[in-house]
Amino acid sequence: MKKQMVSWLIIVALVALGVLVYTYGSRPEMPQVGIDGKINGNYSIASIQRLGKPYVCNFEKKDGTSQVVGVIHTDGKSVYGEFRIKTDLAEKQFNSFLILKDDESYVWTSLQNVGYKTSIAQSASQNASPQEQAQIVGTWDKINYKCEPWLDSDNSIFETPTWITFVNLK
Repeated sequence: MKKQMVSWLIIVALVALGVLVYTYGSRPEMPQVGIDGKINGNYSIASIQRLGKPYVCNFEKKDGTSQVVGVIHTDGKSVYGEFRIKTDLAEKQFNSFLILKDDESYVWTSLQNVGYKTSIAQSASQNASPQEQAQIVGTWDKINYKCEPWLDSDNSIFETPTWITFVNLK
């Protein structure tokens, strides 16, 4: 019962922290890349991936009851994300993790050794399906990112952890 409650609490927290969706067209816009290779602005993961280059991006999002500080790594195809979450819905802050690879999304937290696997969500909005809501950031969700080239990129970061049991969400 407690595990189930924690699982629902996590999903509720992630839904509460989901970013607003602004989806348009069939392709995401291209980010403006500075002379130094940096990207600063309100873009989606899909936009940054269109560049086909490795980037590491930081963001911070706050609302009335929660705060998320996150970092996203992408090689242009796959994505790895780490999020520090503080919310009134949980007693303590926790970390959430995300891997987007081969059209699959893997999500887990520091609270338990169980994660969720589902198809990649374009949106993590409140109007999305429960599977999409479990993903803290959808590939088309716009966030104010501060990105720079990921010079020492390491593709092993996109491998799912062996100590986490992933449950398929359908």
